[in-house]
Amino acid sequence: MDHSVYRDLLHQLPLERVDTHERVDSTNSEALRLLRQGQTCPFLVLASQQTDGRGRRGRRWESPPGAGLYYTLAVEVQQDMQNVAVLSLVTALSVCSVLEEMGVHALELKWPNDVLGDARKLCGILLESLKIKDRFFIVIGVGVNVNLPESIKRDIGQPVIDVKELLESDFEVERLVAGITTKLLANIARFSENGFKDFVADWNGRDAYLGKPVRVQLSGSVSQGEAQGVNARGELRLRTKSGEKVIRTGEIIPSVRLIASGEAMT
Repeated sequence: MDHSVYRDLLHQLPLERVDTHERVDSTNSEALRLLRQGQTCPFLVLASQQTDGRGRRGRRWESPPGAGLYYTLAVEVQQDMQNVAVLSLVTALSVCSVLEEMGVHALELKWPNDVLGDARKLCGILLESLKIKDRFFIVIGVGVNVNLPESIKRDIGQPVIDVKELLESDFEVERLVAGITTKLLANIARFSENGFKDFVADWNGRDAYLGKPVRVQLSGSVSQGEAQGVNARGELRLRTKSGEKVIRTGEIIPSVRLIASGEAMT
């Protein structure tokens, strides 16, 4: 990792700090530690490798050296911000937009927070929150597969893809970092002002599951129906036999594997 290149981001972007590591347990964990130490926002934590990268629901995010972008943006938000979890969708849209500007195509979104390339997982997002006295902070973890070894791709257990395979040319990771940060900060401000309604059409236009039969894992139960996109609160609309159901938190299952292979739902 060229630390000098990333330090230049301080001059390009409205950041209080850019914290870079060759190796860290998790960029989210490091951001939370810095917040507890009093670090002001917004700031970035970047790493070439994570030894304990985390995904949603406690899953491990494979983070071998130099194979991906391991990124966390820490921001302070108002405690009365409605449904902060929807920032996962805002982040996914931001990443997708920046990758497209860099020439990466065939991108889609999976509710609530995955970016897919050619129906395979390209990027995952993990939001975590921290309250310190009367202040509320969000750390936004982004993992983008950049150049995964074939052995890792085989061992992950679901179809994955990386930027190198989609772009078929070299690109500057620091350009991706700058682009995501710029877009994300702007979209967070937009979300804080207007909520998610400004993003609905953009999300639904990229939704990999729109109009398709899905199952959605909730806490302790599973709902099944046809995905109808999201509403102005970022909630998933699911058409079921008993009518439309609105799901605020959950995860579409099975994963991208079924869409990639064309298997039918049962």
